[in-house]
Amino acid sequence: MAVAQNRNLIKNQLLKNQSVTVSGLSNLLGISEVSIRKYLSQLERDGFCIRTHGGAVLVPEKSPITQPLSKVKQAIAKIAASLIQPGARIIVDSGSTTARLLPFLQQIPDIVVMTNSLPIATALTERSHNATILMCGGTWDPVSHSFQGQMSEKMIASYNFEWAFVGASGVDVDTGTATFHELTKLSQVMSEVSEQTVVMAESDKLSKKMPNIELAWSQISHFVTDNQITEEAVAQIRTHDVQVLLADKGE
Repeated sequence: MAVAQNRNLIKNQLLKNQSVTVSGLSNLLGISEVSIRKYLSQLERDGFCIRTHGGAVLVPEKSPITQPLSKVKQAIAKIAASLIQPGARIIVDSGSTTARLLPFLQQIPDIVVMTNSLPIATALTERSHNATILMCGGTWDPVSHSFQGQMSEKMIASYNFEWAFVGASGVDVDTGTATFHELTKLSQVMSEVSEQTVVMAESDKLSKKMPNIELAWSQISHFVTDNQITEEAVAQIRTHDVQVLLADKGE
């Protein structure tokens, strides 16, 4: 009972404050810092938080109602990260799927990473000793824990990258990625300043019909998804000269 209660208290603190420290949780719960680190490590494996030096930050796009935990996103991130070579210059958009790149990025030496996601930037700054971190400013969005807007777009547009990694709310095999939001410029700028754009999304995103095109297939070089996607959908996406990489849903 105590284990479950401590776990829920830590989750509530993350949801409330977006970040926690080991020492603070130890004082709050009255248990050792060693025990706190074990709880945080398990929550990180569950995809709920991202470990940092001395604490943890909430995974982007977590709502007060805990989302179903998915190993699929981790498998997608593993394949996406395999595209990155040491010394690469990349940009990572905010999102719960792109955030799963973190454990892999922390192992790649000498990379340059730009992001609009505060949790991603914080975790990389505190845990990766070989990465150069660039953080764009802009208007703070408390839902995605990221910066958005024209200032973000202008800052990103002044750089160039080898890879852009973005998520998707919906995917249409004929047109590209889609969203309910009318403001799609930031993802487009990320793609424009990158040599190659990687969309990371679970296959069930193909069933979500949304009105606003975010990125056309002509702007996308790679689509990383899970192996539950139909062969017909893969074939259709490949007609747009997009490489489709499949993660094992059982990983």
